[in-house]
Amino acid sequence: MTYADTDQEFLLVEGEEEAPNYPVAFGVTLTPKVGGIILGVLGIAGAAYLLLNGVQPTWQKYQDLRTDIADKKSQIQTQEEIRQQIDLKQAQLEEAKDKNRQVLSLFASEKTLDTLLLDLNSFVKDTNGNLKSFKPVEPEPVIINDGSLGSLVNGKLKRRSIDLELEGSFQQLQSIMRSFERLQSLMLVNNFQSDVSTPQTLVINNGRVVLGPQPKLKTTFRLDALLPLTEQEQEEVEAAAESSKKKK
Repeated sequence: MTYADTDQEFLLVEGEEEAPNYPVAFGVTLTPKVGGIILGVLGIAGAAYLLLNGVQPTWQKYQDLRTDIADKKSQIQTQEEIRQQIDLKQAQLEEAKDKNRQVLSLFASEKTLDTLLLDLNSFVKDTNGNLKSFKPVEPEPVIINDGSLGSLVNGKLKRRSIDLELEGSFQQLQSIMRSFERLQSLMLVNNFQSDVSTPQTLVINNGRVVLGPQPKLKTTFRLDALLPLTEQEQEEVEAAAESSKKKK
């Protein structure tokens, strides 16, 4: 820079300009261009800082809320589907219980066994037959496990067996056997045997042969009354079956 000394004042020599005095930082002269670049960089950095510390958390929270709302809607829908499935299964269970009650009503019960002798006596009297013997085979019903009614029945039903002996004409015995249908309980007849105890006679009346009273038949059979298991008996059977599996 060149100066001329005139009237003790410093004057710039004509044709020369004073160079700007820019600040220097870290060895870099901060010219307007450099300052603009720095400010631009600082602006970008500030925007990034605001994005990371202000906008980004808010946006993330918004996304989390949307996800949470979607999850809640899905849970509500799932719960509704589960409730519908529960209602359906409950209805199916009630239907199965009704069918089970209908099936169980076909079997005998302790009450019907208690009145069986009275019912049978009534049937015999109605036909003028003769009940000669009524002998229970066992004092209490026995759980069926011998496969006599098929393997699927084993452990599912009980049986009370009674040996009977009846005497009467063919028509009388036929009527008695049909009367068992009125018991409304499932009864099985086994070991049926019928023999003539008193044969029919021929009577001569005024030179004509007339048939005498009808022959008497002695009939024996075993009457099996089938009963469902009680809940306690079912639990005991299942426990025994499980124990048997573990031993194997």
